[in-house]
Amino acid sequence: MEAFIRSNKAIWLMLFADFLAVLGWFIVKANGGNEGRFPLFALYGLALWNVLFFWSRAQLNAKS
Repeated sequence: MEAFIRSNKAIWLMLFADFLAVLGWFIVKANGGNEGRFPLFALYGLALWNVLFFWSRAQLNAKS
């Protein structure tokens, strides 16, 4: 697992997942979805998960 997190494939997978999440959010909004009342996810939460990922990746790289 550590080897995967250190690899570039993990970064590309995370960026692709972020793209799909934001695309889904825009599709819901374009179709009249009520994002304020029943949120699927918060965009700031998505950014915080990315920060957590890169922080943990930096910690793993510093350890070795």
